[in-house]
Amino acid sequence: MGLNFDTVIVRYGAEIGVKSPRTRASYDKLLIKNIRAKLEAEGLNLEGIERRYGRIYLKTTTPKEVAQAVSRVFGVSSTSPAISCKADLDAISDIALRLAQERGGRGVKFAVRCRRVGEHSFSSMDVARYVGFKILEVMKCMEWRVDLDEPDFAVNIEIRDDEAFLFTEVVKGVGGLPLGSQGRVLCLMSSGIDSPVAAWLMMRRGCPVTLLHLDLQEFSDERTVRKVIDLARALSKWSPAYEVKLVIAPFGEALKEIVEKCPRKLTCVLCKRMMMRIAERMAIEKKLLGIVTGDSVGEQASQTLSNMAVISEAARKVPIYRPLLGFDKPETEKIAKEIGTYEISARPDEGCRAAPPRPSTSASVEKAVEAERALDVASLVESALKRAVELKI
Repeated sequence: MGLNFDTVIVRYGAEIGVKSPRTRASYDKLLIKNIRAKLEAEGLNLEGIERRYGRIYLKTTTPKEVAQAVSRVFGVSSTSPAISCKADLDAISDIALRLAQERGGRGVKFAVRCRRVGEHSFSSMDVARYVGFKILEVMKCMEWRVDLDEPDFAVNIEIRDDEAFLFTEVVKGVGGLPLGSQGRVLCLMSSGIDSPVAAWLMMRRGCPVTLLHLDLQEFSDERTVRKVIDLARALSKWSPAYEVKLVIAPFGEALKEIVEKCPRKLTCVLCKRMMMRIAERMAIEKKLLGIVTGDSVGEQASQTLSNMAVISEAARKVPIYRPLLGFDKPETEKIAKEIGTYEISARPDEGCRAAPPRPSTSASVEKAVEAERALDVASLVESALKRAVELKI
């Protein structure tokens, strides 16, 4: 008869563990809410949840699949499919031996590790020694030996009061804070690699997201919009308990005005300033707590420090967050591949045809304001907001 893995051990992100008891209890509830939503979204079985200090234990008939799914819930540092039994040395050693026999092999270096919470007649070291001896007694014919530093195989035991949990696998979690522990933010969303990663990083810090895509057509094509919709769907998989909202607003009219009436070298800066104004209005109207962009220092002409300062000046009523500010491109691409947005972003599209051949890298607020005198800024912002459409993802 095979081993009956019946539990998934869920470990918190390190930051949650150092919070006050009241905050930690609140985060625990959010984490459980997000875990339930994740498993429901993936159609995975959950028979029960037990919360204990520093751990959440999930009872399930599909522990390996559940462990993988829950590892992708924000706030989880790691998970392990486990076998539960009574906190009895013989019961523990029997399961540990069966795990070793199932592992098999000759000349295996192994370790037994134990963590214990509660009052018992034995110590954690007693458990490790007893279980290790039982495994050696049976597996010595296969030349097994103890190696606590670099084992090929480790039996891990967690004892909580009258119950024990044995596991051999630790699935790394995504970490961060439980989604919903911070306020909702508005993320400016292009079809590129950076902005979806910026949105995801804010989600990882507990912020539900509303995505705003400013549609550049006639200066781009329909493929860009399709990519943005697919990116929103990819991000929504990380947020089953909180809807990822996508708003698409037309921006081609405003961009055409900028191209035709303002100095060409300022096109990118003025474009971003106009986008910031639209985002600011939307954030205020929807009571969102900040604007998020995918800017990285120096990556594009509009992302020099001086140009970002000029762009930020256009929206002073709402905080602007730039989580990728110190990232280089390979770091951002690595995250994009891990979270499932890279392949979507890498699909071909036309890009922006309005980009000037020699964009300014050191604009000033004074020059930008002077150039904008040729525009009816308020009317362009109002037009984009009135025609904005929220899509169901």
